[in-house]
Formats: sequence, C-alpha cells, structure tokens
Amino acid sequence: MNKYIVKHSSIASVQYVTDPHGHTFSVTDSKEPDPNKDNLPLPVLAAVNRQFGIVFSLPYDQRQNFIDSSIPFEVFV
Repeated sequence: MNKYIVKHSSIASVQYVTDPHGHTFSVTDSKEPDPNKDNLPLPVLAAVNRQFGIVFSLPYDQRQNFIDSSIPFEVFV
C-alpha cells in the first residue's frame, strides 16, 4: 500500500499532499483545472474533497480555528 499524507495549509482553499515518494505539493479548491488534484488516486482525492467540504461548511469566522487545529492525516491506497 502507498501512503499519502494530507495537511491543511494556513488558508482554507489549499491543502498539501505528500506522496509515497516524499514529494509535497499543493492542491486547491479552485474550480480551475489543477493538475496536482487531477493526478491523485481516487481515495486521496475523496479525502481531500471531504476536508475541503468540512472547512467550507463552517461559518467563515470559525474556519481559521479549524485550520489551525487540523492535524495531518494519512490515506493508504
């Protein structure tokens, strides 16, 4: 199994993903094409999208607290 690590950046619309080879790249919640996002395995993409869904479901004034207290999590593919 391959391990990916997902970590929220300091802003709501960006997360960092570290791939099994140790390369870290950003993934955005933009509606524009994101080649980093497009190349993720489906389970990792689903986890990233869930994390975006959680942060954007919060009231605006609570998002930064959520981001600041987020801990990185692992997804195995």
